Amino acid sequence: MVGAPLRVPAVRWLPCAVLALALVAACGERRPPWSLRRQVARLGTAVPQPPRAIPMPAATALALLESDPIEVRRIERLGKGVTGAARATIEFPRRKRTLEVKWKVVPPKDADGWNNTPRKELAAHALQRWFLESGDYVVPPTALRCVPLARYRRFDAAAQPSLEGTDCVLGLLSAWLQDVEVPETLWDPERFLREPRYAAHRADFNLFTYLVEHRDGRAGNFLVPADSGDSHVFSVDNGIAFGGLVYNYLVTNWDTLHVPALRRAAVERVRRLGPADLDALLVVAELRADRDGVLRHVRPSPVVDPERGTRVGPGFIQLGLTRAEVEAVAERRARLLERVDRGAVPLF
Repeated sequence: MVGAPLRVPAVRWLPCAVLALALVAACGERRPPWSLRRQVARLGTAVPQPPRAIPMPAATALALLESDPIEVRRIERLGKGVTGAARATIEFPRRKRTLEVKWKVVPPKDADGWNNTPRKELAAHALQRWFLESGDYVVPPTALRCVPLARYRRFDAAAQPSLEGTDCVLGLLSAWLQDVEVPETLWDPERFLREPRYAAHRADFNLFTYLVEHRDGRAGNFLVPADSGDSHVFSVDNGIAFGGLVYNYLVTNWDTLHVPALRRAAVERVRRLGPADLDALLVVAELRADRDGVLRHVRPSPVVDPERGTRVGPGFIQLGLTRAEVEAVAERRARLLERVDRGAVPLF
């Protein structure tokens, strides 16, 4: 595990089952002791409970963000972070609805940066659909949109087109989560064994972070709804994922399994994936400029260059994982299923 080691409370007061749980989470390879497997079995078939952090169904929000006409009403730069994130209000005139979003302008020219990587954010959003229903998303609805330059200059007079052959500013939109907070304790082994719904949410969260190899575990990247007993967890910054030389090594990261057990239904959905599901990560978004120079989503074409994650041309952009990154996801999936099949990771 990269980052700070998992802390195990003093043995003198920690129940044996919980100590075993922590050790299994830290080591991950030995078959869990019978006492722990029995406690995991008592969790039953609990399913996650959809949070109310998004003011509309996640599937609806995603469809609107991707393709419905929008008007930007407000952009307010956030005073923290290094990616230039802002909070914005967008309106969907056809629906007569508004939505608060997080907005990040993509890096100029190649639309890819060390910690502002739209392709990885989009790939993380796509990967969660392998085993989560839209109401249980870990990553909020996320999409690319290009705002016509004339309209964007109302908020930034110095703005320039993001890509050659366009007349718009390309950015990443994600639904702004309402009534959320940084959890006081992100991972509680005792609570995992005591609360089935908490266990279900934490298991799904960790399955996601494991598969995407999430390596930026600072506290502000994970949020919980303030009114749900903090069972559900959102991962709101996934730019440092899917491998890479740069990562946050000063914190406890979640690219390994911390939880001692996973939901059977989620694992079986991951097991049923085929080569086409993995290859779909090669192209997670494709946009082409219309006659006005505004990039619009189009049906993805075959991958232009599988050795590059962002493929850019005049009036064109295609984003996805590289072939090497997809192969790494496949290897992590295979390693997980092997551990499940030999009993090193129990299911509930």
